[in-house]
Amino acid sequence: MTVADNFLINRVERTVRKQNLFLAGDTLVVAVSGGADSSALLDLLINLPCYNLHLIVAHLNHCLRGDESDADENFCRDLASRYSLRFEERRIDINSLASDLHLNIEDAGRRARIEFFNEISRKYGAAAVVLAHHADDQAETVLMRLLRGSGMTGLSGMAYRNARGYVRPLLDITRVEIEQYLNERSLEWREDASNSDTIYLRNRIRHHLLPLLEDYNPAIRSCLATTASIISGDGVLLEELTERSFLESCRMGEGRAVFSLCKFLTLNTALQRRVLRHAFKQLTGTLEGVSARHLEAIFDLTDSDRPNSRLSLPQGIVVVREYDTLMLIRTGEVVLDTDYELLITEPGCYHLPSGGSVVVDLTSEVSFATGSQIACFDITKTPFPWFVRTFRPGDRITPFGMSGRKKVKEIFIDRKIPISERRHIPLVFCGDDLIWIAGVCCSELTRVCEGVDNAVKATLIRP
Repeated sequence: MTVADNFLINRVERTVRKQNLFLAGDTLVVAVSGGADSSALLDLLINLPCYNLHLIVAHLNHCLRGDESDADENFCRDLASRYSLRFEERRIDINSLASDLHLNIEDAGRRARIEFFNEISRKYGAAAVVLAHHADDQAETVLMRLLRGSGMTGLSGMAYRNARGYVRPLLDITRVEIEQYLNERSLEWREDASNSDTIYLRNRIRHHLLPLLEDYNPAIRSCLATTASIISGDGVLLEELTERSFLESCRMGEGRAVFSLCKFLTLNTALQRRVLRHAFKQLTGTLEGVSARHLEAIFDLTDSDRPNSRLSLPQGIVVVREYDTLMLIRTGEVVLDTDYELLITEPGCYHLPSGGSVVVDLTSEVSFATGSQIACFDITKTPFPWFVRTFRPGDRITPFGMSGRKKVKEIFIDRKIPISERRHIPLVFCGDDLIWIAGVCCSELTRVCEGVDNAVKATLIRP
């Protein structure tokens, strides 16, 4: 082995150690396509000093190039045999998969690879799946994301280790260095003709844009990779700040993230964006489909003079603004408003279908606390049975201490009661008269004169 070979092996070993990608003796699934990158990766892993790794060669035949795809599969099988390694392969018609899932070829291939590699990783209890992405791939990725429009997360490029346990030990190595290593070691590899097909954006960047940029900066590839690494490091720091700000301004419920607007709006705008994206990912597990346009729509909603409004986001997320609260709700978790009807015929405890209960007792202590959970009634004026139901448009009440009737909706607005809560507030009727908006407002009909012996107390027990 030459000095140059050892130098490259030492660089890879340093990356593995510095980025804590895996440990000596680990079982690793190595994604091998047969190309130069993955062929070099496999040889480098075998020759890492003192690691003694247990390697599983995994190859997915995409069935896109007929006999050439089959030849790639056979090459990878022979490669594994040459190193006396286990070989796992699968054939998937990516064209058919893309058609079935309504995806483009690249996305369908990526999904198929992830599913396959994850399955093999679970089968062998692997510590990681090792990918052969290198510095040139990183440069292409950064440019591709920049052209499509991306923030810091996208411009940080590919990670040395991602959340799925996929690792990339070659991110500091260029394609030229990889081919030089293979040539000096007299190692073979397969060339994929599709890598020259400029119908794909990545290939157009590789064959047209990057050579053009090299006229301005011959080291553009390494510069972009270095920039991605710096942004990635800054991103880790910002993620810590985002997490802290998220916990201070938001609470997670069942299928929803609930923000206090007064706290959220004190954050820097850039931090607000990151916190919203963090909430979205907490709810859906992905940021797929969320763009700057969606975040700006949320900002418009928070800046609006309308205290109650909503909008829809990808992945089935609904954003709801209710006065000083902003909620991101997973659609499947939204509790649909339903009407219910309940009769109260005598003192006792009555459970409400929407949760909680109304407890009715005889009492000698009369209370008229506005907006309290308790209301008192002269049973001779408001005899049983009482009728309990949810709010309906047009409902009116004569508020305690007033002579005229007022729309219940206006009372909800005055009290800044969120729309999502209004249909869960019990309204208590005696005949056609609304006598109590439970927990919000009593009717003038609840007024109990001194010396009344037939007073009853109704108490709202919230869920």
